[in-house]
Amino acid sequence: MKTIVDTGFEDLSRMNFEISEEQKLVLDEVDRACRELRPFEDEAYLAGRFNEHLAPIFKKAQLLGLPISRRFGEGQGADVLTYALALERVGKEGTGVRTFLSGHVSLGQVTIQKWASEEQKQRYLPSATRGEKIMCFGLTEPTAGSDPTSLRTTFEDKGNYFLLNGSKAWISNGSIADVAVIFAYPKGKRDGMCAFIVEKGFEGYSSQQQKHKLGMPTSDTGSIFMDNCHVPKENLMGQPGKGLGIAYSGLMSGRLSVAAGCLGVIEDCIDEAVAYSKQRIQHGKPIGKHQLVQRHIGDMATSLEAAKNLVYKAAVLKQRSDSNTADRDLRDDADVLIAKAKYFASNASFEAADRTVQIFGSSGYSFETRAPRHLVDTRVCRIYEGTDEIMVQKIAVSLLGQDYEAYR
Repeated sequence: MKTIVDTGFEDLSRMNFEISEEQKLVLDEVDRACRELRPFEDEAYLAGRFNEHLAPIFKKAQLLGLPISRRFGEGQGADVLTYALALERVGKEGTGVRTFLSGHVSLGQVTIQKWASEEQKQRYLPSATRGEKIMCFGLTEPTAGSDPTSLRTTFEDKGNYFLLNGSKAWISNGSIADVAVIFAYPKGKRDGMCAFIVEKGFEGYSSQQQKHKLGMPTSDTGSIFMDNCHVPKENLMGQPGKGLGIAYSGLMSGRLSVAAGCLGVIEDCIDEAVAYSKQRIQHGKPIGKHQLVQRHIGDMATSLEAAKNLVYKAAVLKQRSDSNTADRDLRDDADVLIAKAKYFASNASFEAADRTVQIFGSSGYSFETRAPRHLVDTRVCRIYEGTDEIMVQKIAVSLLGQDYEAYR
């Protein structure tokens, strides 16, 4: 795969978002990988099991380190927009497929690349970009979802190591991850959150798969348990007490990846709806000739264009923010725009799946067709990485001012 260089997308006046030749090369490779993956994903989905072909196929396409620097293993150095475009294509294959990449790359690798020491980056990123080690992001807990400050996992400084105790829940890649970014408070305190890089082989660390989910059977979701887990001192990530900022930074990357993947869901729903509407005959003609069916398709197409503009613009703004880390206003602007993109795209994808199921009628009630898979899978997009309610609140407070923050 050709390495990404400056693509010129920094200029927001180019609202046509033309694809550069470099990006086309990347997206052609992503498309090839997705086509290879689809029959395996279909089989795994109907069997209700994790798709073990995800990592090997994405490794061949060099997707496992697409936005990571070339200094680390098979990192490709892609900018934020190029990575978002890749996730858009991956999203057509299903939210579970994209969730695997979000947990491994957007939340795991990108967070380490931004916040870890050089030694930590060299230790963990090369193997992750090669798919030798799978990553996850351990923030959510059974009692800490929308409010990460309420997490109960704690750490103690034992001199030459930290001792972690607590559990994490609903972690994408949680039971298959070799490396987890874990957040914890000092024991007995409610401030000073820290971030740690924790390996599954560390003493006191264990995990298990969470089953009976509403959707995404082919993507791993797990719980992580730390029972006097020994973490070496050198695995503290970032400055002590700055873990909450690291967590929020990771969530920005995760939210944008959710939004980008939802574009692909809408596209796949439109493809399925258009094809079915042309071949399904009712009342003596293809149902695509019926105005109410056309209404569904027209609304989906309009929502897709609106969502694309939000997601692409958010990706460009995040790239600017990542390149100007001292500009807090730019970071805040990117944070709010990402929230808008995530909120709109996730709801639009869920609605598109619902409309497509309606077009398919009784056939759309079977998981042997693609639309109902999207319907149950995208429901989580309105929950994880920030619920609809949290996104709307963030957007509103950006206009009302911090004095109107609901959780101050």
